[in-house]
Amino acid sequence: MLFGAILRRLFLSGLTMLLLSCFVFLATEILPGDALDMTLTADEMSAMPPEALEQKRQELGLDRPAIERLGVFLYQMARFDFGTTVITGAPVADIVWYPFRNSLALAGATLSVALPLAFVFGIAAAVWRGRSVDGAVSGAAIVGYSIPEFVIGTVLVMLFSVAWPVFPATITANTRAPLPELIDAAPLAIATVVIGSVAYLTRILRACMIEALASDAVERLRLAGMPQARIVFVHALPAAILPALTAAALYAAALVSGIVVVELLFAYPGIGQEMVRAVTMRETPVIQAIAILAAVVVVTANLVADLSMLALDPRRRG
Repeated sequence: MLFGAILRRLFLSGLTMLLLSCFVFLATEILPGDALDMTLTADEMSAMPPEALEQKRQELGLDRPAIERLGVFLYQMARFDFGTTVITGAPVADIVWYPFRNSLALAGATLSVALPLAFVFGIAAAVWRGRSVDGAVSGAAIVGYSIPEFVIGTVLVMLFSVAWPVFPATITANTRAPLPELIDAAPLAIATVVIGSVAYLTRILRACMIEALASDAVERLRLAGMPQARIVFVHALPAAILPALTAAALYAAALVSGIVVVELLFAYPGIGQEMVRAVTMRETPVIQAIAILAAVVVVTANLVADLSMLALDPRRRG
């Protein structure tokens, strides 16, 4: 039964990636103009004879039917062959790898700080529900989750780069810098994402812990005289972790592709800046590669969460 459940999850993940790949292709197809329009100026377009423009489009493959290009695109994506850029002919993989690596590093550094804090705050708020601790944690979580990240980042820059110049306002490390050097140069960017992440994850874990503590099984243990600490950490916490696992995994995956504003605010050399540049230049292969990589991260995180829940909760194997 477990093997069949795993196969179903794997099949659904593959189907999801196929549908997402088709959506990415269609979404980039409907962009106004193409890479050739963005490469050539209006004067160059008017000076070139129609035959030369048509030949250039044929060389770039822009004259092929959409269904043919979709088939080629799906075949290449299945092999993780992102092709070359339209404008310069550079390998797309070389362009997106380092920014993608940097965004993964920023998300990882954020979660390494946010998860322990959310763990502590969520449990404390649930255990002392209705008291001052719960009110303070819940209020701070709502505020932190509600304020946009660009506002949080701007306030941090004003405090710790202008009023009290401790950290740099922007990141000067280049895209190919070693990860330790890059993370050391991005304390304000990490802090900006951590605030929103802690707020979101704290609310999730608090809700799951409250539900677990209110269950009949925990109530019977409480009536039997079991110590509160044992009830919380041995019985309630494992039950609360299961429903929070999927939400936390999806949020962690979304950090990779969802911190564009923070990357732009602090000039962090991640996938967000590369995506903006690619959209501006209508570099369709780069846009498609970034979108596919982000989709792979989300689908993989969801699959890992599902498989973890299958292993931890036998009731989900049916």
